[in-house]
Amino acid sequence: MKWAKTSLAIIFLILFIPILAFTYLDLWGEALSNPDTPNLPYMAFRSLLRMLAAYFLVVVFGLTYGIIAGLYRSARMLMLPLLDIMQSIPVLGYLPPAILLFSNSLPGELGYEIASIFLIFSGMAWAVTFSVLGAVRSIPNDIREASNAFGLHGWKYVRHVVFPAIFPAFMTGSILAWGGGWYFLVAAEMLSYGGSTYALPGIGSFLGSAVFTQGNMPSAILGLAVFVAIVFAINAFVWKPLSEYSKYFNLQTMLSEGTQPPVHSEFGPVRHLIYFFESLNKRYGDALDSLAEKASRTYGRVFRFLEHVPKKRRRTSHSILTFLIYVFLFASVMSVFAFFVAYALSVLPLEDLSRVLATRQEIMQLPILGIYSMARILAAYLIALSWTLVAGILVARSERLYSIFMPIFDIGQSTPALALFPFIVALVIASLGGSELSVNIAAILLLLTGSQWYLLFNIVGAVRSIPGNILEASRAFDLKGWNFYSSIVLPAIIPGILLGSIQAWGGAWNALIVSEYINYAGQTYSVPGLGSFLTKATTDPNPEPWLITLTVATMSALVLLMNYLVWRPLFNYAERFRFENV
Repeated sequence: MKWAKTSLAIIFLILFIPILAFTYLDLWGEALSNPDTPNLPYMAFRSLLRMLAAYFLVVVFGLTYGIIAGLYRSARMLMLPLLDIMQSIPVLGYLPPAILLFSNSLPGELGYEIASIFLIFSGMAWAVTFSVLGAVRSIPNDIREASNAFGLHGWKYVRHVVFPAIFPAFMTGSILAWGGGWYFLVAAEMLSYGGSTYALPGIGSFLGSAVFTQGNMPSAILGLAVFVAIVFAINAFVWKPLSEYSKYFNLQTMLSEGTQPPVHSEFGPVRHLIYFFESLNKRYGDALDSLAEKASRTYGRVFRFLEHVPKKRRRTSHSILTFLIYVFLFASVMSVFAFFVAYALSVLPLEDLSRVLATRQEIMQLPILGIYSMARILAAYLIALSWTLVAGILVARSERLYSIFMPIFDIGQSTPALALFPFIVALVIASLGGSELSVNIAAILLLLTGSQWYLLFNIVGAVRSIPGNILEASRAFDLKGWNFYSSIVLPAIIPGILLGSIQAWGGAWNALIVSEYINYAGQTYSVPGLGSFLTKATTDPNPEPWLITLTVATMSALVLLMNYLVWRPLFNYAERFRFENV
């Protein structure tokens, strides 16, 4: 197939250009001075195994959590606040308790492997879960009522209606999830806390060691080329075919030229996976239906939430109850977090919080530091929105541009942040020096790497999800140029922009810890903010668990306030632009 040959040619170029450059510049000696360079294929294989293990957990968690929370309002009242709170905690904030919990509980390298998979999972899970939850809630009410009329209840409704309806959103979330997993791969494979580092074999630890430990840039460039080739290959031969396949599951009322039934031979190697699942469905689907129904009757209350299809959603506001639930869950999560940090630091029992507040005056700086950090994130967000809005619409509307630029965007999204930081920092500091202005610019650019791709991919997904019958109607009414974009495209992508904005701000908070406190070439560059404050608090010779927890809690609270005061009202407003089947 043409696309497969093109993809293989690009992979060959990604690997061949560095090899040619190294040969011409005589850099092989320095690259091979890193003893891990010959082991790059094995290290890449180990990283892929961790990513697959984490993604399996993400699929189980994301589908279960997202479907239940999306279908059942009473469950959503607790599940959505808990999900908001958990995703608002920066991934690197989980690092200390994860390392200590698993390494002390499991023997040898196994504990560190589980800790690494857990960290990758925490970077992946939220994109899939929120995508699934949003897709379930977007199922049109007439589809729900028709399902009731045809007797689809419980598991049968989930299997025959919910699963197909959420498949496009699930694929978009999965692509973002893999990007999130790759993004924090260096931190997940170089488990550092305090003065010790445990490096697991993997492409992430190879990049981290080459850049930060050895300062061997030729070796790092070679490892980055191998990494980019792997990311591109997975995107080209797995995610692109599945993403194309998923567009045939968009809910609409009539077939158009873009919604003909899929021909599996168009989807390359993935067609074997599709055939495999279809054969399982034909052979075991009825038996699974019967088993689920028997389990529902046998275990009563445990499965009772699957006994009915929810009716039309009610929009009654319970703001006071919701606020109290958020406060209770937030306090509970942060208390547990403080305990695990104290366990990691071996300073149990925890000191009294009131005494810490009275003696550690720097805690009073946290609100001001939060304003500094939010200003940097806002600057990065505005830069990201200004280019992704234009690029996303252009790329999504042109198949030629889509085939050219999406693989490049996939690679950019997936490249580990910590692997890019030295190049960005070196460029900025070499150009502007080490002043506070240059460090702020570097920090904003580093925040861009953690936020812009969420906007771009959600905008592209929203444009490509416009129903074919709507596009045909716009052609029938001769809508062209600005009239077409202002009447059809821009209203259609507003929900995607807002969903991408929520994820972009969350990604920026995740990148904040390593953006405001930068170690490069033996020097430390930092600017005032919550990220740099948290880094200093965790590396202090006498770290205080409550100080670390309160810093993380401040970050989490700011994320939640933004979601509640800004994004949620805008998202509710944007629901009026959602296409309904009538």
